[in-house]
Amino acid sequence: MRILFPLMRSRGALVGPVAGSSRRRSADRRPHAGRDQSGGFVLVAVLVVVLLTSMVAVSLLFRLRAETVATAATAGTEQAWSAAMSGVEEAIRQVASAAPGSTEWQDNPRVFKDQFVYEDGSDRWYFTVCSPSVDDALRELRYGLADEAAKLNVNAAHTTNLLHLPRMTPALVAALRDFIDLDDIPRPDGAEQEYYDTLPYPYAVRNARLDSLDELLLVRGFTPALLYGEDANMNWRLDPNEQDGDERFPPDNNDSRLDLGLHQYLTTVSYDPNQDNDGVPRANLNDPKDRFPGGNWSEAFTNYVAALHSHQIRLGHVAELLDARLKVKDASGRVVEISSGVGKEELPRILDLFTASSAPGFEGLLNVNTASVASLQTVPGIDEALAEAILSTRRSISPEHRTTIAWLYQEGLLDAALFKQIAPFLTARAVQFSCHVVGYGLPSGRYRVLDVIIDLAGPKPRLAYLRDITRLGLPFPLESKEAPDA
Repeated sequence: MRILFPLMRSRGALVGPVAGSSRRRSADRRPHAGRDQSGGFVLVAVLVVVLLTSMVAVSLLFRLRAETVATAATAGTEQAWSAAMSGVEEAIRQVASAAPGSTEWQDNPRVFKDQFVYEDGSDRWYFTVCSPSVDDALRELRYGLADEAAKLNVNAAHTTNLLHLPRMTPALVAALRDFIDLDDIPRPDGAEQEYYDTLPYPYAVRNARLDSLDELLLVRGFTPALLYGEDANMNWRLDPNEQDGDERFPPDNNDSRLDLGLHQYLTTVSYDPNQDNDGVPRANLNDPKDRFPGGNWSEAFTNYVAALHSHQIRLGHVAELLDARLKVKDASGRVVEISSGVGKEELPRILDLFTASSAPGFEGLLNVNTASVASLQTVPGIDEALAEAILSTRRSISPEHRTTIAWLYQEGLLDAALFKQIAPFLTARAVQFSCHVVGYGLPSGRYRVLDVIIDLAGPKPRLAYLRDITRLGLPFPLESKEAPDA
């Protein structure tokens, strides 16, 4: 027992202090627990701050990346625009330097297709100039420009001319004429301001010339389908959705041919200056004070013009001189018949150098060297057979022979009487040109498409019309190309 008791005491001694120590330690832990909890809050706060900072950093990086991408895209877009404008400048240069009677600008892939402009380190930039092939059913487009004088000018055309166009009705023609004339009196089947005031969204009639063909969509009865046919995206190609009936827009007749609508026959900008092929104002045969240009005129011609002046006979058109004869009194009072001295050989020079009008130019003349069969038939006196003969003959004669409309008579396509009848409606030169110019980069595929009309009628070439139609898509697929030689 003496041995065990101390042990018990030792055990008790051991137990007592340990229990007391445990209580003290529990008491000591309370302040440390509060400090640990505060440290946890600080850690969470730090994590939140780090997370927010990371989010801000990521956001900034995203914005910087987005701005970099946007800048690159903008730069690419501007480069595509610059390449397209290079094509516009080249188109102007080509048509401005073309010889009279020449139509090489109409389809010349060597000059207008896939022309290299520059390389920026990542892309090679090109331009292509193209226009619709309206007189060749086997081709969709040409690499060149279209002649606006090959179309009927809606601002100058007479009702009878317009009615000869496909799908034009008397009601459409009357509404068009009412829309652009200066008065408020409606024609039979026409429409003046009173009609447009009844529309859900009324608007004013133009009562002036149209500046673009799109304005025709404001005229009663004219719809996009009528104006643009099946070619809703204006790319002059028969796309799958333009060859599936009414399955997808636009509606089409599924005949494997692309209908370009009235757009292919109409213009608003054709104007022919009253100048010869060298750009010199023509001499007015109705003005006795006007000079005779050049020299070596036959005595018969000068006497005939003098007789016209002395008898105060005015010419309506220089073509009236062809094989013309006039009865006058000679010095003794006898009635004699004199000849103009203008036949097949003299006709081209007479038509080029002389005029019967003091007007600075003529709006809406049709170019006999470029007009389609449908457009030629709008001229009174030209039927389908004659229009086909004109197209066939002009392909086989030289550009020098096509500098005036005289070749129609010289080639025996019509007699003198018919030539005199149709001559006031015709010209033999192009002065305004339209095309699409595509600027594009490879391999990126960035591009811009411009709808352009070039006007050479003034002292300097100018852009009569320029519209960005990139949103309508490419008129042709882009193809990979080898880098050009240095």
